[in-house]
Amino acid sequence: MSGEVPANIRRAAELFDEIQAVRAGKRCALDWAPWMGDWFVSSSPRNGNSNAEGQWDQWVDLAIGILKDPLTAIVRPEAHVATQHLATYDFYSEANRQLTDEELAARFGRPAAAPEGSDG
Repeated sequence: MSGEVPANIRRAAELFDEIQAVRAGKRCALDWAPWMGDWFVSSSPRNGNSNAEGQWDQWVDLAIGILKDPLTAIVRPEAHVATQHLATYDFYSEANRQLTDEELAARFGRPAAAPEGSDG
């Protein structure tokens, strides 16, 4: 970082603490790692770790939040402009719509049948 570093950022870097950048659900967020410069990590705010997880709609909300962030206007201005009209919902545990098993199977394929004699 060049110039004067704000005290909260300096302290976070010294302690190797991440700073939340974008959140889209209780377990789905993006944090900045200030001691690493331009480096971001997934985050699960509720669980206090870096294992982000959530429903597809929560990940979409996270993606929109990232694209609408002012930092995106710097690195990818066209993506920032293209998403300004999209809403974000700041979900907790809900989603606008959950994907059905059929929709997931259509995207990822049906799991192979378990071999005979297995527990699966």
